[in-house]
Amino acid sequence: MSHKIATFLMQGQDWNGEQDPTGWIISEKLDGFRAYWDGSSFLSKNGKSFSVPSEFTSKLPSNVCLDGELWLGYGEFSTLFSIFIKTYNLQGDSQKLELWKDVKYCVFDAPKHPGYYLERHAFASATISSCGNNVIMIPVEECLGMGHLQTKLEKITEKKGEGI
Repeated sequence: MSHKIATFLMQGQDWNGEQDPTGWIISEKLDGFRAYWDGSSFLSKNGKSFSVPSEFTSKLPSNVCLDGELWLGYGEFSTLFSIFIKTYNLQGDSQKLELWKDVKYCVFDAPKHPGYYLERHAFASATISSCGNNVIMIPVEECLGMGHLQTKLEKITEKKGEGI
Protein backbone atom coordinates (compact mmCIF):
# COMPACT_ATOMS: atom_id res chain seq x y z
CA MET A 1 0.00 0.00 0.00
CA SER A 2 2.69 2.51 0.95
CA HIS A 3 4.47 2.30 -2.41
CA LYS A 4 1.22 3.02 -4.22
CA ILE A 5 0.58 6.13 -2.11
CA ALA A 6 4.07 7.56 -2.55
CA THR A 7 3.96 7.14 -6.32
CA PHE A 8 0.87 9.23 -7.03
CA LEU A 9 1.01 11.96 -4.38
CA MET A 10 2.21 15.34 -5.55
CA GLN A 11 5.66 16.27 -4.26
CA GLY A 12 7.19 19.71 -4.03
CA GLN A 13 10.58 20.33 -5.54
CA ASP A 14 13.48 22.43 -4.34
CA TRP A 15 13.87 25.64 -6.24
CA ASN A 16 17.39 26.65 -7.18
CA GLY A 17 16.53 30.36 -7.27
CA GLU A 18 17.58 30.70 -10.88
CA GLN A 19 14.41 29.59 -12.66
CA ASP A 20 11.78 32.19 -13.47
CA PRO A 21 8.72 31.27 -11.34
CA THR A 22 6.29 33.24 -13.53
CA GLY A 23 3.26 31.08 -14.29
CA TRP A 24 3.95 28.53 -11.57
CA ILE A 25 1.09 27.57 -9.29
CA ILE A 26 2.04 28.41 -5.72
CA SER A 27 0.52 27.82 -2.30
CA GLU A 28 1.56 27.96 1.31
CA LYS A 29 3.30 24.88 2.70
CA LEU A 30 1.93 24.07 6.14
CA ASP A 31 3.89 22.51 8.98
CA GLY A 32 1.67 19.57 9.84
CA PHE A 33 1.27 15.92 8.91
CA ARG A 34 0.75 15.00 5.26
CA ALA A 35 -2.47 13.00 5.16
CA TYR A 36 -4.07 11.13 2.28
CA TRP A 37 -7.82 10.53 2.64
CA ASP A 38 -8.68 7.30 0.78
CA GLY A 39 -12.43 7.62 1.32
CA SER A 40 -12.47 5.79 4.63
CA SER A 41 -9.30 6.63 6.56
CA PHE A 42 -6.28 8.92 6.73
CA LEU A 43 -2.96 7.48 5.63
CA SER A 44 0.51 8.94 5.85
CA LYS A 45 2.59 9.21 2.68
CA ASN A 46 4.21 5.97 3.87
CA GLY A 47 0.84 4.21 4.02
CA LYS A 48 0.42 4.12 7.81
CA SER A 49 -3.02 4.94 9.15
CA PHE A 50 -3.70 7.80 11.57
CA SER A 51 -5.89 7.24 14.62
CA VAL A 52 -8.55 9.89 14.02
CA PRO A 53 -11.92 10.27 15.75
CA SER A 54 -14.77 8.97 13.62
CA GLU A 55 -16.66 12.25 14.20
CA PHE A 56 -13.80 14.07 12.44
CA THR A 57 -13.81 11.73 9.45
CA SER A 58 -17.59 11.27 9.20
CA LYS A 59 -17.95 14.58 7.35
CA LEU A 60 -15.41 13.68 4.67
CA PRO A 61 -16.55 12.24 1.33
CA SER A 62 -16.45 8.44 1.10
CA ASN A 63 -16.18 8.39 -2.68
CA VAL A 64 -13.30 10.83 -3.21
CA CYS A 65 -9.59 10.59 -2.43
CA LEU A 66 -8.01 13.77 -1.09
CA ASP A 67 -4.48 14.88 -0.32
CA GLY A 68 -3.72 17.44 2.33
CA GLU A 69 -2.19 18.27 5.65
CA LEU A 70 -3.48 17.69 9.17
CA TRP A 71 -2.60 21.02 10.79
CA LEU A 72 -3.12 22.71 14.12
CA GLY A 73 -1.78 26.19 13.42
CA TYR A 74 1.41 28.19 13.12
CA GLY A 75 4.11 27.00 15.52
CA GLU A 76 1.91 24.14 16.74
CA PHE A 77 3.60 21.13 15.13
CA SER A 78 4.86 19.70 18.45
CA THR A 79 1.38 20.10 19.98
CA LEU A 80 -0.14 18.31 16.98
CA PHE A 81 2.42 15.52 17.34
CA SER A 82 1.47 15.19 21.00
CA ILE A 83 -2.23 14.96 20.02
CA PHE A 84 -1.37 12.12 17.63
CA ILE A 85 0.48 10.25 20.41
CA LYS A 86 -2.33 10.76 22.94
CA THR A 87 -5.02 9.81 20.40
CA TYR A 88 -3.23 6.58 19.51
CA ASN A 89 -3.46 5.44 23.13
CA LEU A 90 -7.09 6.42 23.73
CA GLN A 91 -9.97 4.01 23.26
CA GLY A 92 -13.02 6.30 23.37
CA ASP A 93 -13.94 8.55 20.46
CA SER A 94 -15.26 11.32 22.74
CA GLN A 95 -11.84 11.78 24.37
CA LYS A 96 -10.18 11.74 20.95
CA LEU A 97 -12.63 14.29 19.58
CA GLU A 98 -11.86 16.73 22.40
CA LEU A 99 -8.14 16.56 21.50
CA TRP A 100 -8.94 17.00 17.80
CA LYS A 101 -11.37 19.92 18.10
CA ASP A 102 -8.90 22.46 16.68
CA VAL A 103 -7.16 20.23 14.13
CA LYS A 104 -7.84 21.11 10.50
CA TYR A 105 -7.56 18.97 7.41
CA CYS A 106 -6.13 21.38 4.85
CA VAL A 107 -6.76 19.95 1.39
CA PHE A 108 -4.67 20.79 -1.67
CA ASP A 109 -5.43 18.03 -4.19
CA ALA A 110 -7.78 15.27 -5.31
CA PRO A 111 -5.02 13.08 -6.82
CA LYS A 112 -7.24 10.41 -8.37
CA HIS A 113 -9.58 12.89 -10.04
CA PRO A 114 -8.82 13.26 -13.76
CA GLY A 115 -7.39 16.47 -15.09
CA TYR A 116 -4.64 18.95 -14.53
CA TYR A 117 -3.82 20.22 -11.06
CA LEU A 118 -6.07 23.31 -11.14
CA GLU A 119 -9.00 21.15 -12.27
CA ARG A 120 -8.35 18.70 -9.42
CA HIS A 121 -7.99 21.59 -6.96
CA ALA A 122 -11.34 23.08 -8.05
CA PHE A 123 -13.00 19.66 -7.80
CA ALA A 124 -11.58 19.12 -4.30
CA SER A 125 -12.72 22.58 -3.23
CA ALA A 126 -16.29 21.92 -4.39
CA THR A 127 -16.25 18.46 -2.82
CA ILE A 128 -15.26 19.64 0.66
CA SER A 129 -17.53 22.71 0.72
CA SER A 130 -20.01 20.97 3.03
CA CYS A 131 -17.51 19.09 5.22
CA GLY A 132 -17.52 21.54 8.12
CA ASN A 133 -15.09 23.99 9.66
CA ASN A 134 -12.32 21.45 10.27
CA VAL A 135 -11.85 20.78 6.54
CA ILE A 136 -10.50 23.65 4.48
CA MET A 137 -8.98 24.18 1.06
CA ILE A 138 -5.46 25.54 0.70
CA PRO A 139 -5.68 28.44 -1.73
CA VAL A 140 -3.45 28.45 -4.79
CA GLU A 141 -2.49 31.23 -7.17
CA GLU A 142 -0.42 31.81 -10.25
CA CYS A 143 2.97 33.33 -9.55
CA LEU A 144 3.35 36.67 -11.32
CA GLY A 145 7.13 36.72 -11.09
CA MET A 146 10.08 36.81 -8.73
CA GLY A 147 8.84 39.87 -6.81
CA HIS A 148 5.43 38.27 -6.25
CA LEU A 149 7.05 35.04 -5.03
CA GLN A 150 9.31 36.90 -2.61
CA THR A 151 6.42 39.00 -1.25
CA LYS A 152 4.31 35.86 -0.72
CA LEU A 153 7.15 34.12 1.07
CA GLU A 154 7.78 37.14 3.32
CA LYS A 155 4.10 37.27 4.33
CA ILE A 156 4.13 33.55 5.12
CA THR A 157 7.34 33.69 7.16
CA GLU A 158 6.09 36.77 9.08
CA LYS A 159 3.27 34.65 10.48
CA LYS A 160 5.74 31.81 11.24
CA GLY A 161 4.66 29.74 8.24
CA GLU A 162 6.87 27.04 6.79
CA GLY A 163 7.15 28.33 3.22
CA ILE A 164 5.75 28.00 -0.28
